[in-house]
Amino acid sequence: MIRPHTAPPRGSSEPRSRCLLPALLLAGLASAIGTIAMAQTPDVTKRILVLPALQWNDTASTWHYAVLPDAGQITSLLGGLQFGMSPEQVGQHLPDRNGALHWDDLPDAKEFSQDVRYVWLPMQAVNTLLGPVKSCFGRQSYLVVLLFDKALFRVSWRFMPDATCPNPRAASEELYSAFLPLAPSVAISARYTAGYAEVVDVTAPDAGALIPVHWQMQGQ
Repeated sequence: MIRPHTAPPRGSSEPRSRCLLPALLLAGLASAIGTIAMAQTPDVTKRILVLPALQWNDTASTWHYAVLPDAGQITSLLGGLQFGMSPEQVGQHLPDRNGALHWDDLPDAKEFSQDVRYVWLPMQAVNTLLGPVKSCFGRQSYLVVLLFDKALFRVSWRFMPDATCPNPRAASEELYSAFLPLAPSVAISARYTAGYAEVVDVTAPDAGALIPVHWQMQGQ
């Protein structure tokens, strides 16, 4: 015997309840996923990097750098080093050097096609050459001083990670932020990644074709 379909009594909440149940389940699931995502997203601090201030003329057709740092400010940031110094002069400002530097004794910097020589020392030994850096960096981090035609033209900081500091990016940003406000007519700064190293280069503005050449980690 087939029983006729009978509609629920007027005022019954059964159909409405059936519609609300899936909606409530989906809303609860979305809320739970959102809560998990928020819990897994770490707070990230973004460093504000200040560019050199410019000053324009009345017609806004030409500009110049509003403030140029004096030689003492740049020398202080470079720990006493100055662009154009000879190897012997550079050696007087590098800690933990057992003897004077001489051009013929310096190894070649392979990333350059020109005759560029360099000297390096561990980052822990550079002291005043670390400027405002407070964040961690690996024990294998080091500093490189590069010379062309027997004259200093670049200082390069290479921050490496290790087990105690798996990400030295904050250290490179702290250092870069000190040089970035300097006008390019005074010093040209660059920050980039080479393999797993965070690199900050500060180069003399008159270095010409040497300026765009970046260090590449061997094997990368």
